[in-house]
Amino acid sequence: METKKFLQQVYGRINKQENPLVKLNDDCIEIFEGDKVVFKIDGKGCMFYAADKRLSNIVDKLHEEIQPIVCSVDEYFKAMESAPPLTARDFDMPYKKLAEFNGVVLGGTEHESTGDFEFATWNLSNNALYHGHYYNDYRKAKEDFAIRAGLIDENKIFEDKQLVQIFHCIRDTLAGYELKSPITEKLLEETKSKIEQALPNLDELIEENSREVFEQQFGL
Repeated sequence: METKKFLQQVYGRINKQENPLVKLNDDCIEIFEGDKVVFKIDGKGCMFYAADKRLSNIVDKLHEEIQPIVCSVDEYFKAMESAPPLTARDFDMPYKKLAEFNGVVLGGTEHESTGDFEFATWNLSNNALYHGHYYNDYRKAKEDFAIRAGLIDENKIFEDKQLVQIFHCIRDTLAGYELKSPITEKLLEETKSKIEQALPNLDELIEENSREVFEQQFGL
């Protein structure tokens, strides 16, 4: 795995609005709080944290956001390294075949000019690929592959915008409604936590949703 490319991919996926003091080096990524490095990611995906207990809340939040990013980049880097070329009739794009099941293919490619990765799913029939869905987000490409291949029931998958609305409802319920059942409260807390883990960019999505609602209400 190429250290520099790996770090560039992780760096590009870190929310710079939430973490403005992020520095990309040749051998690591550093995140600062003031002039102190509180979080560090090396070229192998190992994460290091500041030991100062006064910074534990900041460190915990960074870990919650960044660990899924590091794991995802590490996963598709290793998958791309070991995957064979994707071949099909009348298909000459430089993709690698990451997975195939039930007549559906998941492929990935790296754009040499930019260093960006792109992933896609296709239907496969008679050694030809049809109806490509293209993604910059590896997680979304895997979800699409799982749904198209029938590995997951589409009705059990929520879109990000739907999850944001569910999160709003749960948060408001927990904050302003006297729950009669501790079991219900526990279930809502667990669901809220799962949504937070499923959407590392939840704060950004909430802000985007609020902006869309405002524009719709005032016709902007």
